[in-house]
Amino acid sequence: MPSFNLNEVRREFDRLDREKGKIRNDRIPTREDLHARWHWIRENRMLKNGRNPAKHDIGRKSWIISGKGEPHFKEEGPLLEHRFRYDPMPLDWFDNTAARKIFRDPDPEHGLLEHMCAKHLAGWRDRPSGKEMFRMLREGTANEDERDVVRELLVDLYPEVYPQLRRRDALSIWHIARAALECDVKRGALSWWLNQFAVKPESNL
Repeated sequence: MPSFNLNEVRREFDRLDREKGKIRNDRIPTREDLHARWHWIRENRMLKNGRNPAKHDIGRKSWIISGKGEPHFKEEGPLLEHRFRYDPMPLDWFDNTAARKIFRDPDPEHGLLEHMCAKHLAGWRDRPSGKEMFRMLREGTANEDERDVVRELLVDLYPEVYPQLRRRDALSIWHIARAALECDVKRGALSWWLNQFAVKPESNL
């Protein structure tokens, strides 16, 4: 993993401050972008709730943004870009050969999705079958109930399972990204994984 650039975090925090938190869609967010966004959002949320961000080393007075105080940049557990809630890139960023690639024919039994639904949607009323989940991921959802169940599944999956969605059934990165965007799934680990396949559209160049 490339070294972490504190100056880039600070530059992005300043941009967010100038542009009132506007999320940039001109590039795939870097680790530095996401750390800056996390600090900017948390600082504003704490101020709104009458709390002092500086006491929690958050925002413009934190060491990571201000460079003042005791350096203690250390991440415990999952990386922030996995823990933080943010959208994947817009769908047109996934309209490329790599993201559209399908590795195999559909599994007639949709065994992986059947297993996932049984495991992650165990208490769900009218739990979908693997075949029904495949249809929702492949063709899109028809109503809010379907969006709820797809959202529940994608939010609950472990990151190590994501590649299996491609390898064991006829789903592409584009299908998974479309489902995440359509169902408003803001899970950092999933967005980070999907964004590896995002390519800036020519119309945005």
